[in-house]
Amino acid sequence: MKTFLYLRGQPGVGKITVARLLERELGWKVFWFHELKNAVYDIVKEHRIPRLMDELTAPIIKYLLDKQQDIIYIRPSPDQETIDNIRRLVEEKEGYKFVLVQLTAAYDTLRERVLKRDDPYRIHTIEDLDSYLSGRANAQIDGELIVSTDGLSPLEVAKQVVSKL
Repeated sequence: MKTFLYLRGQPGVGKITVARLLERELGWKVFWFHELKNAVYDIVKEHRIPRLMDELTAPIIKYLLDKQQDIIYIRPSPDQETIDNIRRLVEEKEGYKFVLVQLTAAYDTLRERVLKRDDPYRIHTIEDLDSYLSGRANAQIDGELIVSTDGLSPLEVAKQVVSKL
């Protein structure tokens, strides 16, 4: 059975770093949601365009599932409805299981990590981080696994994720 691993979490939790380690270790394909969002950001200069991205997500996921490969899908923390829609798409595809993992970290850890960024497409200031966090509740989604990245190396986090597959 193929796996659709959905990694989610707030900016700075280590989603991309962990996904790249898993990609190397497991040979799975990685789809980083923000690569798609970057083109739109270039035009509107706004990080928050979730409904537009939701509309684009379904056809992309269907296409990826048709390729019959294990997939690591990386996205920040959308709402229950968005994840339920993605979960349905995956579960409708025979031969796939859906695994949802939320990476978490304390505010001080997030702050430290985003300040190290110099990528204009990603949140890299305290003001942007605080704005993002105040606009999005970090609620647990039904059926998801939680992995804290505080005090762990990316390799240790990746091993915890693999142990939950």
